Amino acid sequence: MSAMTFSSTQRVSPVRDAALHAPQASRATHRVDAPAGSDTLPALDRRLLEQYFNTYCRETGGFDPRVTDDASLAGDLRRTVQAWRDEGHAVACVTFPHDSIRLYVAIERFSQMGFHRLAPHAALQSADGTVMPFDSPEALTGRIAGALAFRQPPADAVWPQRFAALMHNSIERVRYYHDHVPRRERPGTPFVRAEQSLLFGHVFHVTSKASEGFGEDDMQAYAPELGASFRLHYFAVSSRLFDASTIDASQPPIDPEAMHAATALLGDSEYRLLPCHPWQADHLLRQDAIKALLARRELISLGALGEVVWPTSSVRTVWLPLQRQFLKLSLDVRITNFVRNNPPEQVARALDASRYIAALPAACRSSETFEILLDAGSASLSVVDDALRASTTVVYRQAMRDAVGDDARVLATVLEEPVCGASPLQGLLQEALGQAPSFERVAAWWTRYLDATLMPLLRLFACHGVSLEAHLQNAMVAFQAGWPVRGYVRDMEGASISRMRCARPELLAPQSPALYSDEAAWKRFRYYVLVNHIGHVIASIARTGACDEAALWRVTAQVWARDAEPAVAALLDDVRRRPTLPAKANMLSCFGGHGEAPAWVEIPNPLADEEHRA
Repeated sequence: MSAMTFSSTQRVSPVRDAALHAPQASRATHRVDAPAGSDTLPALDRRLLEQYFNTYCRETGGFDPRVTDDASLAGDLRRTVQAWRDEGHAVACVTFPHDSIRLYVAIERFSQMGFHRLAPHAALQSADGTVMPFDSPEALTGRIAGALAFRQPPADAVWPQRFAALMHNSIERVRYYHDHVPRRERPGTPFVRAEQSLLFGHVFHVTSKASEGFGEDDMQAYAPELGASFRLHYFAVSSRLFDASTIDASQPPIDPEAMHAATALLGDSEYRLLPCHPWQADHLLRQDAIKALLARRELISLGALGEVVWPTSSVRTVWLPLQRQFLKLSLDVRITNFVRNNPPEQVARALDASRYIAALPAACRSSETFEILLDAGSASLSVVDDALRASTTVVYRQAMRDAVGDDARVLATVLEEPVCGASPLQGLLQEALGQAPSFERVAAWWTRYLDATLMPLLRLFACHGVSLEAHLQNAMVAFQAGWPVRGYVRDMEGASISRMRCARPELLAPQSPALYSDEAAWKRFRYYVLVNHIGHVIASIARTGACDEAALWRVTAQVWARDAEPAVAALLDDVRRRPTLPAKANMLSCFGGHGEAPAWVEIPNPLADEEHRA
């Protein structure tokens, strides 16, 4: 088809630099709800304090921060703490080593996994014993940064201030989302509404909602937390410059509506369509390398085309409901710890893992109760600059196409507790089990859950060496009448394949980034599946009051032990001999600038045999 005359550039709105600095004023007066008393924290502040306190404890070795002896406390603090105890709360404390200030909190429910539920009370004590009120979660950011710098002095003297600003950024985002959350019923399907309801993010993270690059207008346009939806920006790319790869040698799928519109604009010419996030398109159109391609008409900016898409909880991955697929877009915005584009190595790992899994027996990747959603392909500009390639790459992802797929919910949103009221998990449990169910009923629900999540994941690793990064934002479960009926895992970029257990080594190049040592792949499984996923669901069920964590861990071990596959049983034996389990240290990783090689800590293993307990 001959190319028609079409502007190779377009007018773009300037995007504000949204890197937030530490605010000058305290946010102590910011309240979502009225406090019950003068020393009671607002509900949103309590929730943020819980997140920061639990993260700091986990990553600094404070597995049990409870205080049992109040005798050494100063008079005012002793009276305050006694009042908390009179309300039925335990008391916990952390000390910041750089200034010896102590933070005291009241705990409503202690958690084996460190997911302690805090009561709305906190106080600070200085090194000289002076008791100070806890003003707001923002007051913690400088202390956390100072404590980490004391433990591990950074090479850059200003980095602690910068890290504190990132924590402020995250807190401000959370406050903004709660202030601006749509008051009316969100549009979209129940699946979309669930994907877009994650207002706090990772509970063991101090920059869980930090983002740099999005201004307020951008958040209104693109933030899933605010119910955003939009059309993608499309580039027409000359065939010579278009690089695509799929796991089955097919062509990457293209939105038919976008294809029709592009054909009307360009006629029948040798161009391929490359979808792009609209924020990223504006960002790219300001770069000299892109301007040069536009001037040579190797690249043509077509603007917004195609169906309306919905950003998911990860911000840069979007859901196309008419095509029933996900697109993992590049977004040169720092979200939590990373700039969220698609580097070549990550894309290669995702596609290598997907090709390998696709070649396994069908029952391994899809059954009545479980399905793996593979990354089907990728497309990008064929350029030598890896940074530019990373900024233009899109990954095409499979989605749920079965009868219960519309009932799927990303687990992070199922478990996230709102500022006030019950979590979606509590609603599901009540729907399935009624009020005050017996433990036998809870155990039956949990067994059904394990059959849709843990057990197929264990078999996949034990028999074929595939360790999926099935954490709470990559794992979805379909619920019907409150009962878990089918589990899904998405995002193969985090998959690791054990060289030792690999059943089809001829499918992978020896240096494939998807290949790991057996211990490394198993370590990743123990964290992403056992700690981040199963452990957090157990802790969240316990927080509803349905049962305690230890009881559900016993059920987990029983279900695991009943599996008929010897290799699966061998994994349980291995876990039982370990006193600890690995946990990714998000706070330490961000502070230490660890990039793609995160820091790790060890936490007590609730599955360990008595003689091996930490």
